[in-house]
Amino acid sequence: MILSNTLSSLTKIEPLRGLFAISLTALSLAMTPEVASAGAAVHDYGDPNASRLWRQLAALERKEGSEVVHIMQLGDSHTGGDYFTQAYREQMQKRFGNAGIGWLSPGYIKNQRSAQVLMRMNGNWKTRVSRNNPENFPLGGFANQPDPGASIEIVPKQPLFGLQRVTIWTRRNNDDASGGWKLSFPDGEVRDLLPPLTSNWQSTYVMGSAIDLNSFTLRAEHNPPELGAIIIDTLAPGVTVDSLGIVGATQRVIARWQTEAVREQLQWRRPSLIVLAYGTNEAFDPNPDFDLYKQELQNTIRQLRAAAPDAAILLIGAPNSAKKKGAGENVGCRYRLPAGLKTVQNIQQDVAISEHLLFWSWEAAMGGRCSMQRFVDANPPLGRPDYVHFTEEGYAQGGNAFFEALMSKYQKSRPKR
Repeated sequence: MILSNTLSSLTKIEPLRGLFAISLTALSLAMTPEVASAGAAVHDYGDPNASRLWRQLAALERKEGSEVVHIMQLGDSHTGGDYFTQAYREQMQKRFGNAGIGWLSPGYIKNQRSAQVLMRMNGNWKTRVSRNNPENFPLGGFANQPDPGASIEIVPKQPLFGLQRVTIWTRRNNDDASGGWKLSFPDGEVRDLLPPLTSNWQSTYVMGSAIDLNSFTLRAEHNPPELGAIIIDTLAPGVTVDSLGIVGATQRVIARWQTEAVREQLQWRRPSLIVLAYGTNEAFDPNPDFDLYKQELQNTIRQLRAAAPDAAILLIGAPNSAKKKGAGENVGCRYRLPAGLKTVQNIQQDVAISEHLLFWSWEAAMGGRCSMQRFVDANPPLGRPDYVHFTEEGYAQGGNAFFEALMSKYQKSRPKR
């Protein structure tokens, strides 16, 4: 069956041939002893919602009820490539159930990547990125404005079965009535997604069963509205991991998103865990104001707490990195560390303590202060020659280490029966 909805508006129910989404395949990458540490634990500094998260996961593991645990990671390029998140996404869904692809960018964005779908853009699109623009942005910080008739073909990389829901977030970009969107399938079936009523971000969705389809196309009509997100969920118990990263971003980018949109979208998504994974770009800032950074980080966390009062929040400490040239901190490595790295990491942990968050040190999981230099020298390489980013194998190792640390905390904290 299919159902279209914008806010409280409903259209008639009709049959749908199906949708395709993703079945995940584990990377099963082993930790490399010389460059990884088993001592990087997830610390709970008193998060008020951590026990709820553990209860939800335990219920999923026992296959009781219909819980869906949405995990949402906000971050920089380490998140935007979706390698780190894909590694622990696969493991979480294998253990607790697959609730679908989850949150996607509004079409292809340069230098961004989804591990789960391919997006093919046709026609003219104007992309806005919140990294440098404090405008009307939704959660995630991207917006795509199509010309009439422009389209996105969405091709999931692996099949998923069962009832699916495809949701888009969209808004009117002028005072004239906007056209809507058409969702079409390879067999010729077309479904309407109703247009937004105002310039605020609004959701509309289509539901249907996934039956032997390998792509679908989202097409803009006359005076098309701006597109802010695409979300594909399987209506079944399990876990989703939403990867919302922006290349080059600092945590300050969240302040550039429309406050009401962030609140409304988080209330709609109801994440059980929000992961914040920033810090690398702050560490390389040539003119840092660390007092301001700490204050803004605290403000961001409080904003997220207010918008998602039931979510646990986990702060990931910035991973190790190095500078081949220029000023930096000499700690006995071959290359200097970014001058601000240690201070940023210390602030992150201090804020995790003062704001009562969960915390995980990516650098500790890597093996400590000079670890990125060992990652670059590893065979196969786990770090890239810029000594900042990881290879696909390095990100997978980091994601697997995060999963193991999270599961260790879960095993110790889960409710006893």
